[in-house]
Amino acid sequence: MLPRYLAWPGMRECDIGDEASRRTLYGMLLAQGKHNDIARLVNAGLLSRDWPLIARSLDARLCRRCERRFGLGQPEGLHGTAGLQS
Repeated sequence: MLPRYLAWPGMRECDIGDEASRRTLYGMLLAQGKHNDIARLVNAGLLSRDWPLIARSLDARLCRRCERRFGLGQPEGLHGTAGLQS
């Protein structure tokens, strides 16, 4: 269940099995979510896998900040993901 301040009108849930919906949700969480939201709702493995597509839709500064914070885009895998689900 998404927090009200992140939910779209009429949409409080997201099927992360649907790749397009998951990428949209993760992009929204990275842009607008609080640390606890990201830690609770984002799966580190899925974020890493989806990152090339998610990154295209984010502001360049936010993209760089996420790459540093979560170790995204690094060939050796996802690092610095404290709080993210595995």
